[in-house]
Amino acid sequence: MKRLNSVFLTLALLLSLNVSGAEHYLRGDLKNITSNKNGLLIQLDTGVPDNCEGTPYNWMVIKKDYTTMISVVLMAWSTDRKNMTVYTDGKDATGYCIINQVDPDN
Repeated sequence: MKRLNSVFLTLALLLSLNVSGAEHYLRGDLKNITSNKNGLLIQLDTGVPDNCEGTPYNWMVIKKDYTTMISVVLMAWSTDRKNMTVYTDGKDATGYCIINQVDPDN
């Protein structure tokens, strides 16, 4: 019985691990950044969340009005602390994935 419980526990732990992103968020390392008239664009090494499939070249944008988020990402980029989770709203009319929250790794 004890062995069976440990097998179930191990199986439950393995099944609870999620390597891919959820529908609206994804964890990964900053791979690249650039900017355009809309704001700061970033790429993660893990791709894009499900609600952003098809965004051009996996670029996600932080709109220029969100200066605090842009500052957080630029600081992470410049200090080489690139692991973070991004939360998104899906794609806008330009086709880019819109970021609504950035949560850097501590």
